[in-house]
Amino acid sequence: MTLFGPLHAHYYDQFHRTKDYRSEVDQLRTVFRQAEPVESVIDLGCGTGRHLELLAAEGYSVVGVDSSAAMVAHARARLGHAQVVEADLFEVSFDRRFDAAIMMFSLLGYQVTNARVRSTLEALGRQVRPGGLVLFDVMSAAAVLGDTRPQSGVGTFVDGDRQMLVAHSTVVNPAEQVLELTLRMWEIVDGKVTDQVDERHVIRYFQPLELTLLLDQAGLEYLGSAPLPARPPWARLVWARRR
Repeated sequence: MTLFGPLHAHYYDQFHRTKDYRSEVDQLRTVFRQAEPVESVIDLGCGTGRHLELLAAEGYSVVGVDSSAAMVAHARARLGHAQVVEADLFEVSFDRRFDAAIMMFSLLGYQVTNARVRSTLEALGRQVRPGGLVLFDVMSAAAVLGDTRPQSGVGTFVDGDRQMLVAHSTVVNPAEQVLELTLRMWEIVDGKVTDQVDERHVIRYFQPLELTLLLDQAGLEYLGSAPLPARPPWARLVWARRR
């Protein structure tokens, strides 16, 4: 099943219009300032480039990478002259190393097995210089399994004469340690369905100790974590250093 195709990408920013990107970027910059000077940042899985747009406005040299051609097109339009590459994060290679690499929006959690998580963390670490920072967000097991339960529902989004109807359902599967998000999307023009896409997102949530161990196995030193400014408050930002 293809995720984040053209239809999803077209409405992606509307789907997440309440996401506090500014506060997330402020949090990233706070971590940057606590470490050695950070001037260059690569975003693996950059989506439509919202984090990079704000980082670039603060003077950082930014590069984006995403495997979705549709997402890359939106990011390039947003970022102007900044480099955005369509590539698999496991295969992309540059002739430079960055001061920091970020991977946001639970992308690590899409790698469900320990082997895939380690490979992803290794790919993240390869993009930074020795001593460089890696930062990513994950869903916290304590939060996901706590009192705030996932919600299901229907949303409507409008773009000119086009309308998107989205039905979503979320189920926590403790036996597999994942959250399963199902999306059904219909685009409607003049009262007729012109496109329909179904997506199933399976996202792992993490305990702190297992994440620390996985980072160590990937050659990364755990430095800290803190809740992201998100609602519901399931996500935590994690940062580490390449040895």
